[in-house]
Amino acid sequence: MNRLLTATLLLITAATLPAQQVGYTPAGSPYRDLNQSMELTVMSGRFSALSDPAGVAPQGGGLWGALYGWHAKGPLFLTGSVTRIGSQRRIIDPLATIKDRGTVQWPMMAFDGALSLSLTGDKTYHGFMPLLNAGLGLITDGHTQSDVGDYEFGTRFEFVWGATVRYIVSSRWGLRADYTNRLYSNGYPQSYYVAGRDGNP
Repeated sequence: MNRLLTATLLLITAATLPAQQVGYTPAGSPYRDLNQSMELTVMSGRFSALSDPAGVAPQGGGLWGALYGWHAKGPLFLTGSVTRIGSQRRIIDPLATIKDRGTVQWPMMAFDGALSLSLTGDKTYHGFMPLLNAGLGLITDGHTQSDVGDYEFGTRFEFVWGATVRYIVSSRWGLRADYTNRLYSNGYPQSYYVAGRDGNP
């Protein structure tokens, strides 16, 4: 009996309270629907590569490219990008007396496709939209033959992942900042593992 009476009194009290507003009115909400279904972005930035033991893999340099994005559904986006990397690398001849042949410009191209997940769904928050990205691609230096030291980078598969922050300025314009990791393999010819004329491998 006591439990029933308590529940009834709470219901009566709640019914007599004035109506309270929860959340925001549409005009005052910090969230805005994303009206664009497609995106075309011109990119520029910097590519930084980890150093490899032999010091011959393509290293860092400026990059520029283009990205196409499509709003698939809800918080999901699909992107495709083409990037030119102004890389450079050191050429060595491991079997020669003078191994180091100097550093040369070694541009690369990357072709990537990724799936992006918006952390704010299909809306922006105060104009901002953070995303998490993951995808696959190809990275190539365009060379089909090895160098004088028999090293060849060639074309390699890569796994890409990272994060993006988009800022929607208007219905037609926006800005984005991307941080992307690229994971690809690197191998050496057998000559890099044997002793040269000076006795050092």
